[in-house]
Amino acid sequence: MSRFAHEASKRIVDFALSHGLNTIIIGKNKGQKQRSRMNKQNNQNFIGIPHQVMINLIKYKANLAGIVVIQHSEAYTSQTSFLDREEPIRANGDQARKRKGLRPAKRRLKRGLYRADTGQQINADVNGALQIIKKVVPNAFADGIAGIGLCSVKWSLQF
Repeated sequence: MSRFAHEASKRIVDFALSHGLNTIIIGKNKGQKQRSRMNKQNNQNFIGIPHQVMINLIKYKANLAGIVVIQHSEAYTSQTSFLDREEPIRANGDQARKRKGLRPAKRRLKRGLYRADTGQQINADVNGALQIIKKVVPNAFADGIAGIGLCSVKWSLQF
């Protein structure tokens, strides 16, 4: 796992450098592993991922490269819609939508797919990442940030 963590963190920092980015924003919730509710197989795989080790390696390598790393809570980022311009706050979460009688109460269709109120579909992880950026830089998309390097990337690390 150590070799994987080093290689993955290096690729993340190299990706930021190759795209001229000077900031990496990482979402993490305190105690997120204790409250995970997935099926048994996925839950066991998720619990074994050393998230804080990865974050520390990314911070270390990014610092050496002159890149700022910001770690922020990702609460309500997967329950709120970036496409609908919702703020990622409790008042816009699934429970609040249910109390207000808004349908659908849950817009995350399945792992990886999210539907906005307009019917548009977006990758759920991209929606969450955009909402985390909004939490850290509230006017990011209103004022226009040059060079947001946000794209889903799947890397295979062979050892």
